[in-house]
Amino acid sequence: MSAILFQGGRIHVGDGTSAEALLARDGRIVAVGRAVELAQEARSAERIDLRGGLMVPGWGDAHVHFVWWAQQMRRIDVSGTSSVEEALAAVDAHARSLPEGRWILGGRFDKNRWGRWPTARELDRVSHGHPAALRSRDGHSRWLNSRAMELAGIARGTPAPAGGVIERDSGGDPTGVLKENANALVDRVLPQPDADERHEHAVIGQREAWKRGVTAIGDLDNFAGTIPLDAFERMRDRGELGIRVHVGLPFSRVDEAIALGLRTGFGDDQVRIGPLKIFTDGALGSQTAALEEPYEGSDDRGVLTVEPERLNEVVARAAAAGIAVAIHAIGDRAVHVALDAIAPTRRTAPHLRQRIEHIQLVREDDLGRFGELGIVASMQPIHATSDRDLADRYWGARRTTRAYPWRTLRDRGAVLAFGSDAPVEPIDPLLGIHAAVARMRPGDAGPWHPEQSLTLDEALAAYASGFAYAFAREHEIGTLEPGKRCDATVVAADLAHVPPVEWPGLAVRATVTDGVVRYDGGLG
Repeated sequence: MSAILFQGGRIHVGDGTSAEALLARDGRIVAVGRAVELAQEARSAERIDLRGGLMVPGWGDAHVHFVWWAQQMRRIDVSGTSSVEEALAAVDAHARSLPEGRWILGGRFDKNRWGRWPTARELDRVSHGHPAALRSRDGHSRWLNSRAMELAGIARGTPAPAGGVIERDSGGDPTGVLKENANALVDRVLPQPDADERHEHAVIGQREAWKRGVTAIGDLDNFAGTIPLDAFERMRDRGELGIRVHVGLPFSRVDEAIALGLRTGFGDDQVRIGPLKIFTDGALGSQTAALEEPYEGSDDRGVLTVEPERLNEVVARAAAAGIAVAIHAIGDRAVHVALDAIAPTRRTAPHLRQRIEHIQLVREDDLGRFGELGIVASMQPIHATSDRDLADRYWGARRTTRAYPWRTLRDRGAVLAFGSDAPVEPIDPLLGIHAAVARMRPGDAGPWHPEQSLTLDEALAAYASGFAYAFAREHEIGTLEPGKRCDATVVAADLAHVPPVEWPGLAVRATVTDGVVRYDGGLG
């Protein structure tokens, strides 16, 4: 039997208590308490000195596109550019390095930062004959060049699919920008990663996630209807996997999933089937999030990407088959539609941990429904601080009082489960914890709607016990209580004794799963 004793720092148990030391044996926690007492209990245990750091329940990322995030590390990234011209210069240099015929992929462009949407003609000038399809930062729009539009069959008379938009110029020709469901037109011709590439990217992603203290993920990748389940299973079978993975099912494969008898929670300790991912609207950054009232200064209310009747039918069928849902809903109209779709399943399938993702703007009369219905609020706190300027601009001061409403949702009984939505935002729970508590970006003059801020303990819980509850694993992980698996994150300093402004700069000292130190960033 292997035993390991963590001591020399504060153990944040996660149940409202703290301890001086934690003893784990064969991957499970056997005791937490005073260091001198546990040292006597386990004289032969390996000892690890936390060096004054803070040991907390392992951080889960409840909403991440994990393999896509890792894949994006190897593609062009123009998120730091401040103009279309600057982005084009970066594409020009990247295109020159590619083999003939290779697609130009990646992107993360931000049209709000640029002040306008780009065009295919501009991209044509720097593509050097390569087809190009660049994603927006929020992932809901694409910027194509003419070659990519030709391959995708997008021309003057091409109709946009329901729930999608093909941007057109004054003459009716497509400009090269696709929004929401129109992205499917190019998805069908894009090269998709094969099994070896998915495995390679998953391994890279795990290594980077460990450095950030992540011990578990809710992966919502979708490569044209294919999920990277095989990549994580290969890692598990080779002994490479050291995070807990819950792989979501794509909406386009719901009938197949039901026919195969798949259920949310199927799997083992390391890899499990997660919820069915469904989109109901777009995003704030692309102004496609579905709203009850128009965006400021316009008549546009965004896009519902699935008809409510269709959503209701699919959610009901999935629940009857034992499949939970994770419904993407950003605008208040979409959140209302998602709540209505899930509500009947709280009677028919009360055991399912039903979730709504993002929840960035909520109707006043919907704020209490999450707690009443037992629907998990799966949110990404860094979205609030990253998008605060856009929310002020497009939603206005009257509506932003109910934007990113973590405090209100929690106070009214909702379970919060936090994540990153990477690659939209970086996988870095410390940034998320800072955003949740400080309600501001590093360098901001002051907090944005601080009445919605959380305490440090509440934010830590959303990344740990909230994550565990969302995936029905609260009896195994989420706190550092005896009997649970020893999944933990060690921060270089005790956050409770460090000003929040300093949190984003702190290092993760260690990441532990099953009592094994997967990442050592300076333990004693």
